[in-house]
Amino acid sequence: MRYSKIISTIFCILISIAAFSQIKPNINTKPYPYGNPVIKHMYTADASPHVMPDGRVWMVTSVDHEDGGGYSTMHKYHTFSSKDMVNWTDHGEVLNIYDVIGSNVEPEGEDWALWAPDMVYYEGKYYLYFPVRILYKEGGYDEKTRKTIAYTGVAVSDAPDKKFTVINPKIKGTQGIDPAVFIDDDGEKYLYYGTHYGAKLKDNMMELDGEPIKMEVDDERFMEAIWMDKKDNKYYLSYHSHYDKPIDPENPDDLHRKKSRLDYGVSDHPLGPFEYKGILNYELGVNVNEGPKLPGKNYVPWRLYQSNHGGIVEYHGNDYLFYHTSALSSWRQDEFKGPGTWTQRSVCVDQISYDESGIIRPVQQTLTGVEPVIVDQPFEINLALKDTEVTNSTLKFENINLGTGYYYAAIEMKGIKEPLKCEIRLDKPNGALVGTFVIKKDGLTETLLRNAKGTHSIYLKFSDELPTKSSIKSVKIFAGSPK
Repeated sequence: MRYSKIISTIFCILISIAAFSQIKPNINTKPYPYGNPVIKHMYTADASPHVMPDGRVWMVTSVDHEDGGGYSTMHKYHTFSSKDMVNWTDHGEVLNIYDVIGSNVEPEGEDWALWAPDMVYYEGKYYLYFPVRILYKEGGYDEKTRKTIAYTGVAVSDAPDKKFTVINPKIKGTQGIDPAVFIDDDGEKYLYYGTHYGAKLKDNMMELDGEPIKMEVDDERFMEAIWMDKKDNKYYLSYHSHYDKPIDPENPDDLHRKKSRLDYGVSDHPLGPFEYKGILNYELGVNVNEGPKLPGKNYVPWRLYQSNHGGIVEYHGNDYLFYHTSALSSWRQDEFKGPGTWTQRSVCVDQISYDESGIIRPVQQTLTGVEPVIVDQPFEINLALKDTEVTNSTLKFENINLGTGYYYAAIEMKGIKEPLKCEIRLDKPNGALVGTFVIKKDGLTETLLRNAKGTHSIYLKFSDELPTKSSIKSVKIFAGSPK
């Protein structure tokens, strides 16, 4: 029995070493036979999904190298978009490590990499937040002895499918990896990164507004991959937990081993404190009973290789988790006869369900993926100003059908002398807040909307009396269906 245990442990260690050192060629050219992962022609990881003003879901992803080589070979980002959550368009490379370095070579003795990014739309521009991770080669690659630094930079573009330009290569005050950006219903903007740090962002989107804080998350296993979501006026902070490795192939569900999960906590404030609520996503491959099995085992081949990272988006009535597995590399390398490669991952999408109290049921990972989303409603709704009731700097628009969801709003004004805010509320002047215009000057001002669906009266509630001689030229709700 003891001899068997030793052999099993040695095999387990060898598998772990192979994940980083062995380069397996992608020799299988047969089409990948399942719906998950959703990107099948290249290796993608760390997806960050958002609905953009064109009404489509966009994600920016890390890219794992086609030839393997580990996390240090992650040098670029791609963007992808979908109108139905199933079929995705690759818009190509939008940022490369050499755009960040400003040279076509890495500094001597250093390995630079671009890890998990996030991308958001704000005031007509797209902002891409990227973690720069630098490994100093004199420290070696061993996890215990290596020397690294990491911080967040930001790049900007006029469109999510165009090249991004670095506008701040290192945001002062940031440290660690995996930035996530969040715009709240009141117009405030937040940046999260590293080991549960959070801070407000300035309006220029390239600097922190005050000192970052280390948030209370009520869980000692927080490791990386921070993500912020909001539902029913609660803030959901999810993250990847610390875990034990390697996984014993004879006992992958060992109760005594810390698991590589996505966990989450909930708060009434975007900077916490957060109360731990449980598991969002089990280890990769857990409870996936459909599809292939690793030869001689009763679990899917990618069950042994763990690298959890989540992104959440709501799209026309359903909530979705984006994560990644090594299922595609297992297929492309040897048609599911082996586990694939740890650092050749691919984005998957599955649905999130909540119970009546707002607790997330752990996501059921699938190979089939999600059902296609079909949207049958206008792209935009122009609110009729001539029929508007105006009372105490509040405008009311009655019986507006927001269908399965609209994600942005725009107001055009003239005669603005000082900045003012305008809340967008449903059903009554102090009803549910779904977005806030921050109006700084004449012209068009946009804001994102959250939970703007169904038929409601819409109230525009200005923070101050409207200036004399000011006027509202137009108001529209848009991004209600994909362009």
